[in-house]
Amino acid sequence: MFNIFGCPMHFGVGAPGLKYSLDYLRNRYENLRIVKLPEIPMEEDPDCVLKNRNTVAATCQSIAQYMYSVFETGKIPLFLGGDHSVVMGSASATSVYMQDHFGEDTGLIYIDAHADINTDATTVSGNIHGVPVSALLGLGDEKLTGFLRPGAKFHPENIVYLGLRDIDPPELTILKEQGIRYYTYDEICERSLSVCLEETVSYLSHLHYVHLSFDIDSMDPAIMPGVSVPVKGGFTEAEVYEMFGTLMKKLPIAAYDIVEFNQEYDRGNRTADFVSELVHFITTSDRKDA
Repeated sequence: MFNIFGCPMHFGVGAPGLKYSLDYLRNRYENLRIVKLPEIPMEEDPDCVLKNRNTVAATCQSIAQYMYSVFETGKIPLFLGGDHSVVMGSASATSVYMQDHFGEDTGLIYIDAHADINTDATTVSGNIHGVPVSALLGLGDEKLTGFLRPGAKFHPENIVYLGLRDIDPPELTILKEQGIRYYTYDEICERSLSVCLEETVSYLSHLHYVHLSFDIDSMDPAIMPGVSVPVKGGFTEAEVYEMFGTLMKKLPIAAYDIVEFNQEYDRGNRTADFVSELVHFITTSDRKDA
């Protein structure tokens, strides 16, 4: 049984189309009975490198608290965003809940064109949707690392990226220093998706719980145009369904994110329709129990 909820977070990237995209999905698709969590605007520190830090932090704290309460009902959280800064709240909730109740570490599968592992010391844009993985590792600004409990929520050896094709040089340094496993889109094309998925499953198979965070911009924008930060190339619909099908059957996925749908850039409802169809696929497919 799933609990589908979301937040129209846009402060992590500043893309105004994200503000109404969640409502667009709720109104258009009967299967998306989404509980909507609001953004929480806060007074900002004018000298902060990270844009809208206090607002993003307050909103992510609300997301984390709500998602923790979903776990307590026994339902599976399926979160819809909003920009990818929301994963600081959603994935923190998965990690903290599993530690609190079962004493178990959680894995993170991050399907994205971008590594999102800058810190306040390395970011060029100051957009917080580019720093959430570093925050989940306990790196960077302390206001972004303390959701539900202080410090790191994931160990670097429990993280796998799939589909990277736009990595900032400082991010590559962090990935290598932390020893994080990642598959670029080019590597996946060269070695085959099935091989990389099987390696991912084997690498994370010791874990009892995994959080799966999917950014729509991991897909080819020629196919899925409704994203804020498109990058040339990327996964097809068939490849995304192969990823989800394999990971859900072979790993204990405890919670899901689908983020960065921006209706402003969609064409012919291609991306909106895909989000609805992917939610249906997740909620009706066979899966390994977490």
